[in-house]
Amino acid sequence: MKRQKTIRVPTTGVNDFEKLILDEEAKYVDKTALLYGLARRKTDSQLFISRPRRFGKSLMLSTLKAMFEGRRNLFKGLAIDKLPWEGWKQPTPVYSFTMADAVGDTFDEFREQLADLVRQLYADAKIPFPTTGSVAGKFGKFLKAAAAKSKTKQIVILVDEYDEPIAKFLDDIETLNRVQSVLHDFYEKLKNNSGSIRFLLMTGVTKLTKLSVFSGLNHLTDISSFAEYATLLGYTPKELDGPLRENVEAFGKKSGMDFAAAKAAILSWYDGYRFSPRNENRVCNPVSIGCAFKDGELKGYWETTGRATLIINRIKKAGKMPADLENVRANKMTLDVCDAETLPMASLLYQGGYLTIKEVISPPRQPDGQPIGSESYILAPPNLEVREALKSGYISQVMGLEEDSFTPLVDAAKRQVASGDWKGYLYESLYGLYASIPPDWRIKNEAEAKRYFLLFASMTGANPQPEFATMLGYADAVIETPKAVCVFEFKYAKSAKAAIRQIRARGYADKWIGGKRPVTLVGINFNPRKRNIDLPIIEPA
Repeated sequence: MKRQKTIRVPTTGVNDFEKLILDEEAKYVDKTALLYGLARRKTDSQLFISRPRRFGKSLMLSTLKAMFEGRRNLFKGLAIDKLPWEGWKQPTPVYSFTMADAVGDTFDEFREQLADLVRQLYADAKIPFPTTGSVAGKFGKFLKAAAAKSKTKQIVILVDEYDEPIAKFLDDIETLNRVQSVLHDFYEKLKNNSGSIRFLLMTGVTKLTKLSVFSGLNHLTDISSFAEYATLLGYTPKELDGPLRENVEAFGKKSGMDFAAAKAAILSWYDGYRFSPRNENRVCNPVSIGCAFKDGELKGYWETTGRATLIINRIKKAGKMPADLENVRANKMTLDVCDAETLPMASLLYQGGYLTIKEVISPPRQPDGQPIGSESYILAPPNLEVREALKSGYISQVMGLEEDSFTPLVDAAKRQVASGDWKGYLYESLYGLYASIPPDWRIKNEAEAKRYFLLFASMTGANPQPEFATMLGYADAVIETPKAVCVFEFKYAKSAKAAIRQIRARGYADKWIGGKRPVTLVGINFNPRKRNIDLPIIEPA
C-alpha cells in the first residue's frame, strides 16, 4: 500500500527558527533572500520595523539570529545558502530579547523585570553582573563588555516588542511618564554604543514616535514602509502559487474546490495588507493562513488569538465609534506617527492591522511638474477576516457588552437582512442595537447617530453604501440586495416624516424606480431624549 505523503503546514505559533526547520511537520516559507539584503547593510544598519501582531516578527528575529551566528546547517536548501553571507565565515555574537518580558502591573514590577532582563543578558554573555548602577547604566556596560569580548569587536542586538511596556500604561499618564523616563535612558544606550553594534533591529506594533522614549532611538532607520521590505513579513499570492501550492490544493480538496477557487477564497479572507505606498504588492496574515490550512476552514483566527487591547481601550476612552472604516483619509503622518497623548484612531487602526492602504492619491502638479502638497491615502480593512473582526467581537468589546447577549441580537438582524424583513430589522433589531450603546456615550448630532447606523448595518451584513450621490444631493445610505433596494435618510431631533419628505423631494430613489427590484424608502429619526430611534417610516417609492 502506497504511503500517503505528509504535507508540511506553515507555522501557526512557532517563533523559533531552529525548531521550525527541524520540525518534520512544519513548513518555512523562505524569506532569507530578503533577510540577506536587510542584514548585509553595513552603514545604516540600526533599524526599526512595525507590523501588526501575529505577522511573524519574532520568527524573523530568530532567523536573523541564526544567520549572524553562522548556523549554516539550518539554512540548507534556502536562498541564503547559495549567497556569500558573512556569517558563514565570521559569526557575530547575537543578543536577542523581548520587551514583553519587562511588562509589570506596576512601575516597580516593570523596573524589576527590566533589571532581570539585563541580568540575563550578562549571564548569556558569561560576563560578571555589576552590583551598582542603574538598569540603563548596567545595560550600557553590557554592550561595551559584550562587544569587547567578541572576535569581531561588535555584537548584534535584536529587540522584539519594544512597545509592550509602554502600551501597558497608556491610560495611566503618571506611571507612563515614569516608564518613559526609564526606557528613554535604557534605549539611549543603544545609540551611545552604536559603534559596538554590527546590526540592530527593533520590532513593534505601534510607532509611538511622540513619546520621549523615541528621542533615545532617533538614530534608527524606520523601514516599516520601505518598498523593498513590503513583503518581508506575510505571504504573497505568488507564494501561494509556489511553496504553499500543495497546501492550497489540500485545502481545496477538503472544501470541494479546485486550486484557483481555493486560492481566491483564501485571498479574500486573509490577503490585502499593503505596507508601502511605493510597492503595490500585498500580503496575507501568515498565522491566519496557517490556521486555515490546519483546520480546513475559513474563519477569523487573527482576532481570536488576542485582541488589540490598546486600540479597544482607546475607543472606549473616546466614547464613540470611529467613522466609516471603508474610506479613511490619511497622509504620511498617519502611517508613520502615533501620538501617545491623543492616540489618533486612524494611526492606531492602521498600525494595529485593522486598516491598510487601499489607494495612493498623488497630489496635483504645477506646470513645471512640481507637486502641489503631498500624496495622501485611502485606508480600508484589508480583508474579510478583519471586517468580520470589526463587525462582531470588536464592537461588542468596545461597547462593553457580553457577547452571549449581543451575538443573538446580531444574528437575528443578519437573518432579517438576508430575508428582506426590513420591518423586523428596523423596528426590532436596529432599536435593540441602539439600546446597547453604553449610557455614558453621548450622541450629539445627526452625523454621530448615522455613524452608529452605518456600523450596525455593516455588522449585520447589510453592506450600506454611505453618502450615495444623486443629482440633487447625497442619500445618507443605500442598501442593495439581489431582491430589493432601500434608500435611507437620517434625522436628529426632528422626525422620520421629514426624512421621507427629503428623499422624495430630492429624488434620492429615482435611479432605481422602474427597475425589476422593488424600491423602499426609509426615514429614521434619532431622538436624543430617548437615546434611541423613533419608530422608522417605511414606504414604497
